[in-house]
Amino acid sequence: MAGIVNKCMAALLWGSIDERVSVGCAAMTLMAGVAHTAQGILIPASCKDMNLQPWFMTCAGLWMAGSGALFLHHEVLGFPFMAASMGGAAATAAMSKEKPAILFSSAALAAMAYTTKSLPFAEWKFIVFSVAMWLFGVWGRVYVNGDVEEGEKKD
Repeated sequence: MAGIVNKCMAALLWGSIDERVSVGCAAMTLMAGVAHTAQGILIPASCKDMNLQPWFMTCAGLWMAGSGALFLHHEVLGFPFMAASMGGAAATAAMSKEKPAILFSSAALAAMAYTTKSLPFAEWKFIVFSVAMWLFGVWGRVYVNGDVEEGEKKD
């Protein structure tokens, strides 16, 4: 944990714009994940606004926090997991009233890809794996969580 905090502080104080954008997007995802986890556990009724079941909000929050922390620890390993987080975020936005969030999650991932020079985008396997993880995030949101309103009709 100390390594992640040190990396964030170094990027903030002495980092280039690219480092600040990359680290900032990952730190934002980590903190949003913590907030979503708490929201799913402590205020389950609020999950309905995002058309999510509380258990799914908690799991997605843990995934987001973990992927942000992993990216801050090791960018190459963490980026595909960030892609899954942002794919899930884009799908959540598409399935809720918050449509502009689709652009925000996609722009955050694109900014990370553009500003993180250590990512091996010259290797096609890394690109395919990252796209597959983004699709996994979309799939998880659409098919694992389902539609909260449909679940209520069945009860």
